[in-house]
Amino acid sequence: MSQTSLTEYIPRVRNRYARMTGKRARSVLLDEFCAVSGWERKYAMKVLQGKRRGGGGPGRGGAPQRYGTGVMDVLTHCWREMEQPCGKRMAGMLPLWVRHLVELEEEVRGKVLAVSAATIDRLLAGVKIGGRKKPLVPRSDAAVKALVAIRAERWNTREVGWTEVDTVAHCGGDMGGSFIWSLTSVEILSGWTEVRCVWNRGQQATCAGLVAIEQAQPFLLKGIDSDGGGEFLNHHLYGYLKERGICQTRSRPYRKNDQAHVEQKNYTHVRQLLGYERLGARELLAPLNELLEFWSLWKNLYCTTMEQLSARREGSKQKRQHVKRPQTPAQRLLASGELSASQRGWIEERLETNNPFAMKLQIEELLGQIWKKRSRLLEAEEEEESLAIFDLPALRSGRSKTATNRTRTRKATVSSL
Repeated sequence: MSQTSLTEYIPRVRNRYARMTGKRARSVLLDEFCAVSGWERKYAMKVLQGKRRGGGGPGRGGAPQRYGTGVMDVLTHCWREMEQPCGKRMAGMLPLWVRHLVELEEEVRGKVLAVSAATIDRLLAGVKIGGRKKPLVPRSDAAVKALVAIRAERWNTREVGWTEVDTVAHCGGDMGGSFIWSLTSVEILSGWTEVRCVWNRGQQATCAGLVAIEQAQPFLLKGIDSDGGGEFLNHHLYGYLKERGICQTRSRPYRKNDQAHVEQKNYTHVRQLLGYERLGARELLAPLNELLEFWSLWKNLYCTTMEQLSARREGSKQKRQHVKRPQTPAQRLLASGELSASQRGWIEERLETNNPFAMKLQIEELLGQIWKKRSRLLEAEEEEESLAIFDLPALRSGRSKTATNRTRTRKATVSSL
C-alpha cells in the first residue's frame, strides 16, 4: 500500500477502532489493519489509539543526509585555521585551502568543494560560540499572539480612549533578581499620561497596574497597544480586556517607532524623575506609586506638550509643523468634546483645587523620602551580607564570595547617589 493510501486509510480505521467496545471485535479489526499496513501489532495498536501518527516509519524524516562526519571534520578544521570566516567568505576560500590537504580522500574533497555558503553556516552553527545548539521551544504566548492583531500604521484617531502602554525596568543595568518596573500609559489624542510601579511585571501585577491607571483617567478606555512582552500578551490580561470590551493590539517586533508616543513618555515621565538606579526593594513600591500618582496628575494638569500637525521630508531634512499654542493634556480633553459632564467636572474640579507650585514641592518632598528610604534599605542589606561573610557554614559552602561581591556592588551604588 502506498503512503498516500495509508494516510487516507488510517483515520477511517481509527474511527472504527474507537467506536468498538468489545475486545474480540477490536482484535479482528487489528488483524485486518496489520495485514493491510504490514506493521507490527503493538505499533499498529498505538497508531489506532492515537499515540503514534503512523505512516512515517522509523528513522529521520526529510531528505537523506548528504554530508557525513568526514565533511564536517574537514569544514571545522578549515574554519578554525581560516580565522573563523562567515559561510560566504569560506566558500570562496575552500578551493584555495583544500588542495593543500594531500591526505584527503577524493570523495570527501569533492563534497567539501560542493558545499554552498548557506550549508556551511548551517553545518558549523553548533561549533560557533553563541550558536544555536537546539531548536527554540515555542513561546507560551504564541496562542495569545494569534488572537491579538498587529497595529503597524500611524495613529489617526479623533476619539478619546486609545492608549499605548509599555514597561520600564529599574534594574540599574542588571536584569538579574527581582526589582521594580514602571508601567506607562499615554492617551493618543490628548497625551494624558499615567505611570504606576509594579513588582517584577508579572501578568497579575501588570493587569492590576492597568486597572489602577484606568481608574485614575478621566475617560473611558477603548483600546491599548503594547509591544510583544509577556506582561501584556497573556491569557489573564487578554481575558480581562475582552470582558470589558477593550480592544487590544500589539506592535511589530523590534520596531520601537510603532510605539513612538509611549517611548517618548518613558523618558520624560519616568527616567527624568526616577533616573536609572536599581530599585530592588519591594518596600519602595507603595511610596513610589504615591509619588507617581501625584506626578502624573501634575504633569497632565499643568505641563503643556507640543502637538505635531504635519511632517514632511525635504531632501535630507525632516520638517515638522507644530501647533502655535501648546496645551496641557487636560486642556485637550476639555476641548475635544468627547467627555461627559461628570468627566469634565472631574478635570475642572482638580484644576481649581490644586496649586502647581504646592504640588511641585510635594513631589520633591516625596522623591527625597523615597531616596532616603532606599539608602537605608541598601545599608541594612549591606550590614546583613557583611555578617554573612564571617559565618563559618557560609564560608565552607562557598557563599561568602558571593556575599562579598554583592556588598561591593551595594557600596558602589550608594556612593554614586
